[in-house]
Amino acid sequence: MVGGLFMDRLDNEGIGMIWARHFPKRAENGSSKSLCLSLAMVIRLRARFMTHHSDWSDKLEHVLAAARIPKGQFATIENEST
Repeated sequence: MVGGLFMDRLDNEGIGMIWARHFPKRAENGSSKSLCLSLAMVIRLRARFMTHHSDWSDKLEHVLAAARIPKGQFATIENEST
């Protein structure tokens, strides 16, 4: 407990809900785009640290499915960040 508040970790479902709210707004809203880019980084990190899949694409697909984020949307953010 920090300062009387519990610091809960954002789960995959929460990431998916935030993504669904902000992905459509990313072209017009810089904050939404930044948030999606940050979530993409979190998703990549979660996939990297998975131990029960050996192939990168399997790891990434597993995390995306758990968050209910379409692979095409994730790819769009990845392409927009380069």
